[in-house]
Order: sequence, then structure tokens, then C-alpha cells
Amino acid sequence: MVGLIGPDGVGKSSLLSLISGARRIQEGRVEVLGGDMAERRHRAVVCPRIAYMPQGLGKNLYPTLSVEENLQFFARLFGHDAAERRRRINELTRATGLHPFLARPAGKLSGGMKQKLGLCCALIHDPDLLILDEPTTGVDPLARAQFWDLISHIRRQRPGMSVIVATAYMDEAQRFDWLVAMDAGMVLATGTPRNLLERTGAESLEAAFIRLLPEEKTRGHVAVAIPPLRTDEDDIAIEAQDLTMRFGDFVAVDHVSFRIRRGEIFGFLGSNGCGKTTTMKMLTGLLPASEGKAWLFGREVDPKDIGTRRRVGYMSQAFSLYGELTVRQNLVLHAQLFNVPKTDIPQRVDQMVERFGLAGVLDSLPESLPLGVRQRLSLA
Repeated sequence: MVGLIGPDGVGKSSLLSLISGARRIQEGRVEVLGGDMAERRHRAVVCPRIAYMPQGLGKNLYPTLSVEENLQFFARLFGHDAAERRRRINELTRATGLHPFLARPAGKLSGGMKQKLGLCCALIHDPDLLILDEPTTGVDPLARAQFWDLISHIRRQRPGMSVIVATAYMDEAQRFDWLVAMDAGMVLATGTPRNLLERTGAESLEAAFIRLLPEEKTRGHVAVAIPPLRTDEDDIAIEAQDLTMRFGDFVAVDHVSFRIRRGEIFGFLGSNGCGKTTTMKMLTGLLPASEGKAWLFGREVDPKDIGTRRRVGYMSQAFSLYGELTVRQNLVLHAQLFNVPKTDIPQRVDQMVERFGLAGVLDSLPESLPLGVRQRLSLA
């Protein structure tokens, strides 16, 4: 089991797509499962032996098909008969906690559930090489643990299966047999997790990676520090009382109440599908509550009141970007949507570009960007 580690945009996804046969090789040689991936005949033979789960929530899924239908479709692609399809689908969905949701459309699943379904679709046949591109980004800790437990279970059944994983989580990288640290399209170092720690004298893989970077990139680096909140207890920015959301007989949010002070960083913790996103949508007026009330800055949230909503910046789980517009055009459009004065827009865009490190991708389309860079653009 090999892990690729490094920040967004350093070439991990491009490397994985070359190994999987999903991207054309321009220079050099990529040899996978005993042959050259530049040769069409070899790709035709080995690609059915490769399972490739691309980066992004549910990227290998059909959103209008149910969990069951997605799995049936992939199982049929690999030639399983009805009885074998049923056995494999039951085994995979019970191991991932998806079995109660077989009838739910993939597009209606939470982010973590989409990732688990994507893995099930990738594993519905018996691959010799499993390629996972940041498979647990956006997945809660319990689901992440279940995800790796499932991989371990399958590897025990298929000890000859190799796994290549790109990950942003160093606790995951710690469990891999071999690591490849990358930056700027190049390999910084390879070795076991212990090798990299010993080589850098670091106590954690995160610190080890930073020490492997060129000096010009780490000069002036300091850890993030969040100052203590100094706000009056009664200076409330957001308040919710008995917020409830029902979808038919299903209760997604059940009488939730809280108060958030001005300037406070307030976090929702919970497993995927437990109601965090639905609560946020009710707070921002994107979804009318079935019961209860919410206030933003003293004004009751009204889905029809655009004035209150303009005071909120909402970064959704699914990217709220326009795929046909460039990075710069997305920033300008959002400034216009929120009534930023026309004369202020160029300066505001420049501020966001500098703050979020987007200068090198201003003329790129969002779909061409790495996941983490798209997230920075969404936040900007």
C-alpha cells in the first residue's frame, strides 16, 4: 500500500491518472501490471484489472441512479451474474453502512456516503490494482475508519492486490507501507513512514513533509494560531430555536437550538448524513424550516428576504461555482451578485486572489483545478 502525500496542485492526481490509463502519457514510461501503459493493447488487457476512484465526491457515480442501481450497473460491466451481483452488493453495502439506503439516489447522498458508494463501485470486481485519489476528503472520522477497515478486510481476502492512495490526512499516511512525498510535480522523498521521520528528525509526518520542502517555501512558516474570543455573552450573531426539518416521514433535523456569538468560530460535529448541512441551509434561508425559527443579526431568517441572505457567505458542500466561467469570472460574478460597488470589484478580486493564492490559475476553469484549489476559490 503506497501513499502519495503533498499539498494540492503538486501532481498527485495527474500521476494517478497516468498510472490508471485515464490520461495520455506525453513523455517517459509508465509500466503497470507488467506492461507499457502507452500501448493500446496492454491497456485493453489490464484496465479491467484496475479500479480507479477519481478525486471529488461521487465522481464515478451516476447521480440520478439509486445506490442499488449504481452498484448493479458497475457489477454488470464486469460480467457478474445476478446471484453474484446480489452477494457482492450486500457484502459491500453492509460493510460501509449503505445497506439501509439502497433505494436513495446517489445525488441525494451526503458527501461521505457518496465516497463510500464510489469505493463500493470500484471494488465490485476483484481488482489487482486499486487507485484511490483522496478518497476520504469530506468524510467524517467514523466513516473514514469504516472506509479503511473495509480496505483492510478486502486486502486480507486478496493479499496480492496493490493499493495506491493520494491523501491529505497524515494519520492515514502513517498506516501505509511506503510513502512518496511530492511537491511542484517532483518527488521530494520516498520511504516508509518511519524512514521519513528518521530522515527529517520530525515527530510527525506533517512536520517531516514541511522539513522536506525547499527552504524558500518554508521561510517564515508559522503554525496557525487562533486568538481567544473577546465578545460579550449577549452579542449574538446567530440564534436557532427548535429548528426542525422533515422530508416526508424522515426527520433530518430534530428541534435543534443554539446561539453563536459575534466573532465566534462555531463547529458542527457529526457523521455524514446527520443533519449538519440541512441545519446550515435553514440558517441561511436556502431551505424553509418545517418547525422552529432562526435569527441572523437580530432579524428572523426569511427565505424570501434576500437582504438578510446577502450578509451571509455560504460555502456549500457541493461547489457553488460556474464551470464555464474562469476563476476571475467567477470572482467578478459573485461580487456583482452581492452588490459590491462596480468601482470596488477589481480591488476586491485582487484581494481575494492574493489571500487565497489564486494568481496562477486566474484564467483556468474550475473543473481543471485540484480539489483543494477549487475549495479555496469557493471560499474566496
